[in-house]
Amino acid sequence: MTVITEVQTTQAIYVYGFTLPDSVAPPILGVDNQHPISVHQCAGLNAVISSVLLSDFTGEIGENNVQNVAWLTPRACRHALIIDRLIARDGVYAASQSGTGAAMDQGSVYPLSFGTLFSSVSALEQEMTHRSTEVLAVLQHIKGCQEWSLEATLDRKQAVDSLFAEGLHSGRFCLPEAAGRRHLEEQKLRRTLSSDLNDWLAQCLTSMQNQLRPLMRDFRSRRLLDDKVLHWAYLLPVKEVAAFQQQVSNIADRYEAYGFSFRVTGPWAAYSFCQLVVS
Repeated sequence: MTVITEVQTTQAIYVYGFTLPDSVAPPILGVDNQHPISVHQCAGLNAVISSVLLSDFTGEIGENNVQNVAWLTPRACRHALIIDRLIARDGVYAASQSGTGAAMDQGSVYPLSFGTLFSSVSALEQEMTHRSTEVLAVLQHIKGCQEWSLEATLDRKQAVDSLFAEGLHSGRFCLPEAAGRRHLEEQKLRRTLSSDLNDWLAQCLTSMQNQLRPLMRDFRSRRLLDDKVLHWAYLLPVKEVAAFQQQVSNIADRYEAYGFSFRVTGPWAAYSFCQLVVS
């Protein structure tokens, strides 16, 4: 989302995020691949910034640009790269266990969304002064942590099949000997299991969350898309990441027979835990 105050210039200040005052700007170019990254300090914060052409992001040209995948994609990717470089501020990169990208060191960064602009240094400083207490508190909260995402889908037919077989094995379900009656009773039990499946699913998710809760510093439930039954964002102290991954593996083994499929991704910048709305 692009945020602009009243503009009197052809240049704008593009802001990637806020960091603590001891951080430094990575020695790379900004989203336009022309202007270098720098930091501007105010109110106990560093704003990580670069210059951009205002017309690239606003007006008719800007509207066309953000609809143009060929224009938008490399700039959005560069925005994400700069955030990653800020987090890996000591230049420590390694292959992520999730296979999703660089493993991040623990620079504390309050990331802003792509296209956050200010018209002047004074406008930026006004926002930093207004938000400093809030942002500094978040930076302390996320310090030494990474965001990881956990998603899961459920094959509901497999879940019913497994629950039905489980009921027979435990003796909770007992079917008549006669084939016709047996078939009718089985269908009745399966319908009951299907109608109760959401309650069973809620109990499963609560159990999973309880197993993961001791490892996290914070948690957010994300919007469910497609056929997902859970999409959770975890703020994990780095020392707990390996234990978290192992616990998720244990959960996956436990629930695989019921048709659950899990996916863990990360580390990410802590977007889910940084909800600043610039105005």
